[in-house]
Amino acid sequence: MLERPLIYLVPAIAAALFCAVCLDWAPSPMVSLLLLAVFLLLAGIFIYRNKAFALFGMLAAAHLAFCGFSIYNLYIVEPIRHLNGQSLDIQAVLLEDPDVYEDSQRALLSVTHNGEVEQTFRTFCYLPLTDTPLYAGDHIVVNVGFYLPGTAEGFDRAVYQASNRCFIASSYNQTEEDTPVRFEMTGTERDTPRFLPQRIARYCKQAIAGALPERPAGLLTALLLGDKSGISDADALALRIAGLSHLVAVSGLHIGFLVAFCSLLGRRIGTLVSIPFILLFVPIAGASPSVIRAAVMYLVTAGAFLLRKEASSLNSLFLALALLLILNPYAIASLSLQLSFSATLGLILLAGKMQRRMMKPFRPFPKMVYRILSVVVGSVSCTVCATIFTTPIILSAFGYVSVLSLLSNLLVVGVTAVCFIGGFLVCLTSVFFPFLATLFAKAITPLLTYILDICNWIAGLPFGLINWADSFGIAALVLSLAGILAWLLAGAHIKWRYVLPVFCLVLFGITASGAYYNRQHYSVTYLPCGSGQAIIVSDAVGNMTLIDCAGDGGYRNAAASVREWMQWNGFRQVDTLVLTAVDKGHARDLPELLQHTSVEQILIPNGCKETQHNKELLQLVAEADAEIVEDTVQLDAAAPVTVFPVCDGKLGVQIGGYVLVLHSPTQKQLAAFFETESYSAPDIVLSQRNMEDTVLLRQLISDTNAQRIILQSSTGDVLHKFEGTPIESPYFTGELQERYKKEG
Repeated sequence: MLERPLIYLVPAIAAALFCAVCLDWAPSPMVSLLLLAVFLLLAGIFIYRNKAFALFGMLAAAHLAFCGFSIYNLYIVEPIRHLNGQSLDIQAVLLEDPDVYEDSQRALLSVTHNGEVEQTFRTFCYLPLTDTPLYAGDHIVVNVGFYLPGTAEGFDRAVYQASNRCFIASSYNQTEEDTPVRFEMTGTERDTPRFLPQRIARYCKQAIAGALPERPAGLLTALLLGDKSGISDADALALRIAGLSHLVAVSGLHIGFLVAFCSLLGRRIGTLVSIPFILLFVPIAGASPSVIRAAVMYLVTAGAFLLRKEASSLNSLFLALALLLILNPYAIASLSLQLSFSATLGLILLAGKMQRRMMKPFRPFPKMVYRILSVVVGSVSCTVCATIFTTPIILSAFGYVSVLSLLSNLLVVGVTAVCFIGGFLVCLTSVFFPFLATLFAKAITPLLTYILDICNWIAGLPFGLINWADSFGIAALVLSLAGILAWLLAGAHIKWRYVLPVFCLVLFGITASGAYYNRQHYSVTYLPCGSGQAIIVSDAVGNMTLIDCAGDGGYRNAAASVREWMQWNGFRQVDTLVLTAVDKGHARDLPELLQHTSVEQILIPNGCKETQHNKELLQLVAEADAEIVEDTVQLDAAAPVTVFPVCDGKLGVQIGGYVLVLHSPTQKQLAAFFETESYSAPDIVLSQRNMEDTVLLRQLISDTNAQRIILQSSTGDVLHKFEGTPIESPYFTGELQERYKKEG
């Protein structure tokens, strides 16, 4: 431990901070101080016993981290969060070019003066739209309201922003006339050296946009700068499904491309040239934890090379982690940091060993063939070893993992390197030799198109994903990765002639059992749509019923969410669309759905009254030959779906014996309906207005024998329980999915 202390101490510090930040658990400062003293004493006593000394040293480091975290909160975080709920005039400078939306723009600000907190701090702030664009370096004065971001759709915005050193959010205040209370630009330093990286990034975006077609330009901008705003939603989704999101998240891969380009000048000169390039590239690419990690590791390695000394990869990795956590302990919650460090750890510990083992049978091959195979095997080993370490994080954060990432990486990583270098040359030559920039752009445009086409092809394969709800798929994945680990770590001690057949048989059994189980069950998925709703009933053989298609009129678009869900899960069409009411609350996004998605059958209620708000929707369903439900209808779908009229213009839906969808009728309409009819289910789906009258809600729960309420809500201001009946909302959890056994 004394020789390489970072390898022992930094993981302990990171684990302690993870508990404090992500799990919201930490001992009190006094307890941490006491335990720190105890463990330091024990480490001193056992200094000559390596294992005991390492153990107590790591425990001391963990409690030192807890103490440091408490101090950081006390003096840095809490004074800033004390502004929560206050409205103030602030003076600030934009640190990045803002993201512009339809009715506002969001910018990362450095608040230099606010009248309450003496220290300078950062905040993500919504600003009014301006006639003249704002850029990084502009100084503004604005009246804002401070607030703590909440958790929505399973995403904790407060923790995410804290990982970027933003401990409070803000938004400009408006008058009754919807104008800013105060907003003015007071000056700028956008042309100073401080904001040179932002100017270079802005110039690169303009150069790329001017030299390439829109679609390849969006991908190249993301490859070079990590700016994904130019990538279409469809291509961004394809990149995620294909397991290639890391290509557009600037990280060690991109640092490696840049270093490889510099090395064309020779190893020593290339190393000297690469150092300033890397130092400039980090802020240009946004200084994310992944790019900082890669830069620190490379700079340590380059410094060691220039000084003719050896550099330990593990020491460099943990040095980078230590620097990031010292600057901001909340950075441990950053997915970028977690994925970057875990992937790199997998590469350092296992990739070399795996490549050597895989290349062993090819040693007799000719040298040229051996080198070509070495490149392919190296790509395979890097992908597999990174996947072993990142899979738990990806599953817990996103709920899925791509099993086709190995194939997609093999097909595009080499091409990506060429595109990165080509894009770099486009930006470099566009300053003095525009004709050369045009030539480079034409050369890499088909390659960028190839990458996008590969992503979309792989994303279209029906078997490329394992999601969190697929316990058999996860079991098969865990078993496969465990088998690879066993082969790498203890392969020489395992009798594979006996173990491998058993391993394959078990893997086949799990896969076959999963296929059988999936065919015997169906899923009910509640998409987060705010006050609207979109509920999907599906099974493993391709049957799909959609109940309603409405977002909340804001950024939650039900049609887009349905299309995304279908692409994730390999569905090509909607068999039946049931609109429980033809209004904005249940069919707002129907036009977009019908424009982009095949829908075989549409059911609507009888007695829909035309208003100025639903006139176009009624015309649309009429043109689509929608069927009117006048009496109870049984659908031949993934599950026994019963559609029944509740009153004029309103439908209810029963899914098996498990779910009652009663979102569209009012409480009084439901009360009148259940006086003569009888439907029951453990789960009932309601809207916020169905929660207003507690007497009628109590009666509805009794009439339906409900054990749980699924509440479609556009705000976080909802109950979590009503008189003992639990309430769940996709607003908090994000996508909800339940699985039920098919009847018969």
